[in-house]
Amino acid sequence: QHQGLFGESFVRVLASAAGLIVSRAELDVDGCDFTISHKGVFGATRHPKIDVQVKSWSRPICRDGHWKYRMHGRHFNELAGTDFALPRFLVLVIVPDDCADYATTRHDVVELKHGAYWLSLQDRQPVNGAPDAKVAVDVPVDNLLTVDALRMLMAPTASARVGA
Repeated sequence: QHQGLFGESFVRVLASAAGLIVSRAELDVDGCDFTISHKGVFGATRHPKIDVQVKSWSRPICRDGHWKYRMHGRHFNELAGTDFALPRFLVLVIVPDDCADYATTRHDVVELKHGAYWLSLQDRQPVNGAPDAKVAVDVPVDNLLTVDALRMLMAPTASARVGA
């Protein structure tokens, strides 16, 4: 629970720094942790929004430039495909194994460890089978979630971006 809360807070900090609004539904019925939105006009779109599912991981496996993450089929299915009202993204937050290492502060800086990475699964089809069965997803290390990356995901053409 603590690790998951830190992962969600990590994303909230980045969204806030990007000037975006993070909101959470009162009931978790659609598999998304947050809706991230922009107040007003952004590019040619008024009030753009995206949905995100946040997962945190303290024992990451990286091969060939990808985080090799395995997620429950029911969570995967809430992100896979194109038939959603809003673009949806997986945000994978890589965290230290020890929660005492999550953050470091000094007078002039707060450092959160380690990093967050995003992935669209719109090019994947939902899976059949047991909802707890694991599904492999490859999250590109190049998809580092930054203030600029979050703003890019808010752009209307972002829903056309798959993977990287």
